[in-house]
Amino acid sequence: MPDIARLDESLLLVAIDTVPAEQHRTDPQARTVALPPGHDMASRLRAYRFDYTRGHFIPLSAEPLDAAERDAGELIEGIVEAIELLEDALGVALPKRTKRAIAAFRRNTPKRQEASP
Repeated sequence: MPDIARLDESLLLVAIDTVPAEQHRTDPQARTVALPPGHDMASRLRAYRFDYTRGHFIPLSAEPLDAAERDAGELIEGIVEAIELLEDALGVALPKRTKRAIAAFRRNTPKRQEASP
């Protein structure tokens, strides 16, 4: 019989239950996650949180980093834009390493067009 993970209200893994095949499903309202055969989640109780958007468990130890990564995106984009504006306005030559980093960033994150008011 397959297993499901039971989650608490903050989506923290709190239990593993063996269920009949017809109950082996992921259900956000019931806060359950269908686990694959051979999983090792029983040893990870209270150490992982499930992210329904991404469809996988995230270790609690990585959550602050994950949240910082989500929140920092716009900040980083703003800093890069400020550096680009200063480079153009002041004619400052940026170090090669900085130019490479900005070029790599811009390949993945093109400049946004500001909406006119």
